[in-house]
Amino acid sequence: MKRIIYRIIIPCVSTGLLTVCAFPRLNLFFLMWVSFIPLISATMKANTKYSFFYGFISGGVFNVLGLYWIIAVVEFSTGIYCQTIIVACVMWIYLSLYWGVWSFFLNVFKKKLGSNILIVFSGSCIWILLEYVRTYFLTGFPWMLVGYSQFKFTAIIQIAEFTGVYGVSFIVIFWNLCFYFWISNSKQPFYVLKFFRKNPNLRELVKIKNKKQYLWNNFLTLGLIFMSTVLLFGAFRINKFKFFGDKEFSVAIVQPNIDQYKKWDRRYKNDILSALRKLAVEISKTKCDLVLWPETVFPASISEYKRLYDETKFITKTAGGFNIVGSLHKDENGNLFNSVFAFEHGRKYKTIHKKNHLIPFGEYIPFESLFLKFLRNLNQVGDFVKGTDANIFNNGQIYLGAIICSENFFPNISRRFALAGAKVLTNHTNDAWFLTTPVPDQHFVMNIFRAIETRKVVLVSANSGISGIIEPSGIITVKSSLSKNILLTGCFSQNNFQTFYTKHGDLFIYLCSVLLLTIVFFTRRMAPFKCIT
Repeated sequence: MKRIIYRIIIPCVSTGLLTVCAFPRLNLFFLMWVSFIPLISATMKANTKYSFFYGFISGGVFNVLGLYWIIAVVEFSTGIYCQTIIVACVMWIYLSLYWGVWSFFLNVFKKKLGSNILIVFSGSCIWILLEYVRTYFLTGFPWMLVGYSQFKFTAIIQIAEFTGVYGVSFIVIFWNLCFYFWISNSKQPFYVLKFFRKNPNLRELVKIKNKKQYLWNNFLTLGLIFMSTVLLFGAFRINKFKFFGDKEFSVAIVQPNIDQYKKWDRRYKNDILSALRKLAVEISKTKCDLVLWPETVFPASISEYKRLYDETKFITKTAGGFNIVGSLHKDENGNLFNSVFAFEHGRKYKTIHKKNHLIPFGEYIPFESLFLKFLRNLNQVGDFVKGTDANIFNNGQIYLGAIICSENFFPNISRRFALAGAKVLTNHTNDAWFLTTPVPDQHFVMNIFRAIETRKVVLVSANSGISGIIEPSGIITVKSSLSKNILLTGCFSQNNFQTFYTKHGDLFIYLCSVLLLTIVFFTRRMAPFKCIT
């Protein structure tokens, strides 16, 4: 029993705990650079048939602690606790499977490849391929990808301009594997510590007789060289994209903080409209060029009810400037869309964007089984229809792509707007569903990566928070508090720069796939590069 605890339970649980602490709100991002080492160690020493369960345990700890809010959200909306627990467990188990698969392949690579250097590269590749699958499989749930934990490490995440968030995940896993192989050979770290006690001069290290073992085969050196290269590149790119763009515009970002239980209750309709009118008056004093309102800020479909449509025109006219408004939209065929509208000076809306990605059970019900019918309460309005457009909103000066809520999960949607001519991106969301959990923080940081991937300013308007302004460098210049009625004001610049990622998308994923296949099928040809273990 003690052997199981020390060799399995403690390492696997440690990895899950350290990894989840790297994400908001604890934000201990530096822990991610060592968090996988206990799991890697346990996996490398395990039998292949058990290695899957090691990763599954770590993933289980990570997902239960990181996604505990699923219970609170579903129970709040449905009032059914027992079935909510079952749904949460199914979600946790599904996401933990990815960790198990990674551990299994890592163990297989150890036995089949015969080279630690190949294990480092293949292990890093398989992790990001699994992240990519999780992003799009079964409608996708790319929540808390490893790369997102590094949002505060601005220099390291600049590589997303070429690789997307997956490149950051690759670097983190690569470093964990390098560091593991360095410390796993007990002679290396202890020898170096002993050496430094006797020779504090760092330059003397290069005079070690066996340079080959301590330079090329020193995995710490390999990891440091790789990291240093990425950091130098990141520092250069941060400097280039600070305040990047042409003409500067002013923006007012509305965070009305409307309680979720009031949002679709007709008894509170007049109260909500009254609050929005007051905000419009306050906005008019700022004389901002652009005004952003959050997702479904109006309590019904403005295209269906003439009175509400007139009220919307009045509010946008009062606010002044170019208004981007979140609302429901019902077309002539009776199809319901989650949409954003562009209004200018209170006139008829110019353009509309219909949400391209819908949240299962929140915006539509994918399975009509007896067991899942209770989840229909999560969708308080009705089943939405998926949009397909990438319409650009413009008033002749400002050209923006409006991303609705979970659309910012998916880099391809941001890319489509950038390719269509957007010079600035906006995100309109309603995270009031998630109460005071870390979800709004975790959702907000995804916009940082969308900013770097496209090198566009991202303006975020959230109903209850978190709202803000993110520069093309990934630096947050303005940020709101959670669960407060706030009007943010600031400035932004547009640009028509198109990044490598914008033009080519997830080419990095395809390259990693090719690298992995090359390693697997041509290991013998790469034998000269095997490392001393």
